Amino acid sequence: MKSEKAEAASLKPARDRKKKTSQHVNRRNVWLIVATVLLVLGSVFAFMPPQEKINQGLDIQGGLSVVLTAKSTSGDAVSSEDMEKSRSIIESRVNALGASEASVSLQGNDQILVQIPGLSDTEAALDTIGRTGKLEFARLDSFTDETVKTKIDNGQYVTQETVTDAAGNKFPTGKQSYDLEVAEGTYTPLVTGSDITRVTVDKESEASANYAVDITLNSEGAKAFEEATRDLAADHGKIVIILDGKVQSAPAVQGVISGGNVSITGNYTMDEAKALQTVLESGSLPVSFEYAQSQTVGPTLGQDALASGVLVAAIGLALVMLYLLVFYHGLGLITAAAMAVFACLYLGILALLSHFGLFSLSMAGIAGVVLTIGMAADSSILTLERFREEIRMGRSVRAASITGVRHGILTSIDADLVTLVSALTLFFLASASVKGFGLTLALGILCDIAMMLLFKAPIIRLLAPRCIAKHPGFWGVRDCENAAPYFQGEKRAESRKDVHGRFIKLDINVLGLKKYFLSAAAVAMVLVAVIIGVRGLQFGIEFVGGTSVTFHGTGDTTIEQVRDAFDDAGVSDPVLQTTNADGDTGILARMTTTSAEDATHIANQVADEFGWSTDSFEVTTIGPDWGASVVQSSLLAFLVSLILIIAYISIRFRDYKMGVSAVIALLHDLVLVFGVYALVGREVTPNTIAALLTILGYSLYDTVVVFHRINENMKDDSVKCTFATMANHSVNEVLIRSLNTSITSLIPVVAMLLFGGETLKDFALAMTVGLIAGAYSSYAIATPIYVIWKTRETRYAKLQRKYGDTVARWFLNRLPQSVKAVGAEGSAASAAPVAANAVASTAPDASVEASAEGSSENATVVAAAQPAQATNRAENHATHRQKSNRSKSANRKKK
Repeated sequence: MKSEKAEAASLKPARDRKKKTSQHVNRRNVWLIVATVLLVLGSVFAFMPPQEKINQGLDIQGGLSVVLTAKSTSGDAVSSEDMEKSRSIIESRVNALGASEASVSLQGNDQILVQIPGLSDTEAALDTIGRTGKLEFARLDSFTDETVKTKIDNGQYVTQETVTDAAGNKFPTGKQSYDLEVAEGTYTPLVTGSDITRVTVDKESEASANYAVDITLNSEGAKAFEEATRDLAADHGKIVIILDGKVQSAPAVQGVISGGNVSITGNYTMDEAKALQTVLESGSLPVSFEYAQSQTVGPTLGQDALASGVLVAAIGLALVMLYLLVFYHGLGLITAAAMAVFACLYLGILALLSHFGLFSLSMAGIAGVVLTIGMAADSSILTLERFREEIRMGRSVRAASITGVRHGILTSIDADLVTLVSALTLFFLASASVKGFGLTLALGILCDIAMMLLFKAPIIRLLAPRCIAKHPGFWGVRDCENAAPYFQGEKRAESRKDVHGRFIKLDINVLGLKKYFLSAAAVAMVLVAVIIGVRGLQFGIEFVGGTSVTFHGTGDTTIEQVRDAFDDAGVSDPVLQTTNADGDTGILARMTTTSAEDATHIANQVADEFGWSTDSFEVTTIGPDWGASVVQSSLLAFLVSLILIIAYISIRFRDYKMGVSAVIALLHDLVLVFGVYALVGREVTPNTIAALLTILGYSLYDTVVVFHRINENMKDDSVKCTFATMANHSVNEVLIRSLNTSITSLIPVVAMLLFGGETLKDFALAMTVGLIAGAYSSYAIATPIYVIWKTRETRYAKLQRKYGDTVARWFLNRLPQSVKAVGAEGSAASAAPVAANAVASTAPDASVEASAEGSSENATVVAAAQPAQATNRAENHATHRQKSNRSKSANRKKK
């Protein structure tokens, strides 16, 4: 009796320490939940209402966005001083247009990005923003080119614009164009724009309907102008007015002009005169610019696109949460709450960045938001599946909530960080149109990691000992608890049907088919090469240059009518096709012109003919050099992503073979995407490239999960089998979770493909093909290549000779007895009789009938009896559980 009391006294401090530790852990989890609640409330306050707190990009808000590329006339590189001076001049011109919230910023070394939201008269803005504004006055007798001199003298520097009707008759439009260019150095400037002190607009005369631009010169300019007019007045010589290298007018001097007041005439309308006034007042640009890219979007079109994106996000989120609830029952509720926390944190960060002017939501960004929904579900599934797996392995619900959740989160973070590599590469290296996508994806990954650490892990650990353990059926872990005795060898299983649950009981022989998988991949690559060779890839105007005009709400207007309208506007060869976005019919026109001003003028002319408003169409113009820069930046982002991915996986798992094998599988996925694009004839756009670069991360998600488990299992020296057998078992351990993560990733992407606008569909098609191919290649390409490569190492080659070439299939997480050393000269075939005998005399702790697989060959790879080491572990675990049950029973009786 005394000994029992002494033993109880000695055990009391241990119980007290354990109780204190448990209380400490619970307090920490509670504080993490409290911190999460505060962060969520702060985030909700920050982003409500989201349409006001989160900045909208031009493709959503509507307006004009242009990229100007500097061109140095001397051939030297453009200096940073010239670029900054140009930016300041262009900014003053934009402000003079009366645009609010416009931004003018340097982009790279030789580009300026101009964004003007809510602008209606984009044609006038384009005519004003990029003009060099170099004004010069020169005496006609100073010109050295006699041909040009004669044309100016005869008034052949101005052309009357005309329009042709259906009968071929030409009628003047009343507009004039100035096309006579004069080369610099063929004349002597008399006065330049730097001599201007004041610019005003007034009518040419009281009776005239045209306007003139009146300028006042400084003292030096006034003196030079007065001297020139005094010389030319006698014989009425002409002074030529040149703007940006083109002759505007050449008035004859009637008398001496003093005081420095000069009038520039050219039959200008009021708007044209004011535009010229803006250019002259801001000063001439130190270098010339050309429009590398221009995009015009009507405000209503952008809002329609936003509504479409929000609808897609809502559908994707609802379907993902419904799937998780159906598959994981009560644990799905925790996941739904975790995704709600993720969404609040995500929107809060976007609102915070918007407040400081660091973020604007674009359509590409919306695609990134939709993709992060699947990504957040992925991390939750990894955690839930590992939690359930640890319960099947015999751990209590409380213990599994600690170790299982920790392992699941670590695996998820590994996969998230690989995706983060691609996202950051997109943000820093890809073209401007894709930067928003890379940023939203990177922010989503960081929010996902924060959600797991702050909410997912603490909430499971708090609920595990009380709620989940007491109600396993509701929380979806009863099947794991019921399977635990079978996995631990405490109960006998005659076949897989004896054990119920949503998990794999007998390993699928995936790696046994590796030769077929790799052969099929090689054939697929050949077929893709043939398809691309025959059909070719259609690249969008972003790569080849040109203009794309999309008219929305065209109603019953036919392609032929639109073609005639373009022909009247001077475009004889537009490529036209019908479109349909959200049930709204439209027409897409592609032209070869790379002039943003001309393209906008043509689009307005066509829209006017059918009575379409400026809100009903969007214009995108790409300069001839823009495509090369897009290709260059995309290739650079792609190569850097590959290098960083190989480096990360090699360092993380201390094996470069994993990184190389993963990249080979990745290249297979990307080639398949290009093959599908060639097959269906869809254009490859920068959005497609963004999706391909995203596949770099998503395709590797499953691969990293598999490699993580292989790396973890091979650290266990107690299991004796070939590397291929262990790798195949690792694949089966994570197969269910990989299928679920692929499904939840596909749900929002397919929603984009079915319900999204054209921009979202560009992402969705590539992502759909990439995700399917990525899920397949993780098991059929990356793992087989890694296994074949790894097996050649000395250590694993010895195991191959010792245990044979056959891939053994684990049953209820245990190796079959047939997997034993067959000798240096043994073979897989010699193991078959052994396996048959093992099945005939099955051990009581684990057995399966050969007939369950239908052949004696399969009997070689089914579990018959676990090895001695595994048996001892199972017996020790069973003994420990029995002692624990007896102790609990005795305690209850005492109470």
